[in-house]
Amino acid sequence: MKKLLLFITILGIGLYYVNEKTRWITNRVYEIEDVSKKSTILLHKMEGQEHVHGFFVHIRGDIDGKANIRLYQSSKKGNLYKSEKISNHIDIKWGGDWYTDELKIEYEPLSNITHGLLSLEYAFDGI
Repeated sequence: MKKLLLFITILGIGLYYVNEKTRWITNRVYEIEDVSKKSTILLHKMEGQEHVHGFFVHIRGDIDGKANIRLYQSSKKGNLYKSEKISNHIDIKWGGDWYTDELKIEYEPLSNITHGLLSLEYAFDGI
């Protein structure tokens, strides 16, 4: 019985550590399915999560044209944090210190995009 409790404790600590390093349990995904249209996406921290201190967003997918993708610190005007022109195969990782409960991503096609898919995997670091 003691060995089983020790194993469960070690497993729990290990899963917590892996999650903190890789965020594989708390990641959420948002998909932009119609890449031919401009999109504004608001991403929020998880319910019950307090004291946000970091974030990461992994943007990946394919589009058959060119587009802008911008990251803002909040839904308010201004506060541009990052911006990139994207095309064809996309694999972008953004992250860093973050002290707000939300972030805004704007996607804007620059050419006549007819098909593709973009996936945004994201998480807010915090307590």
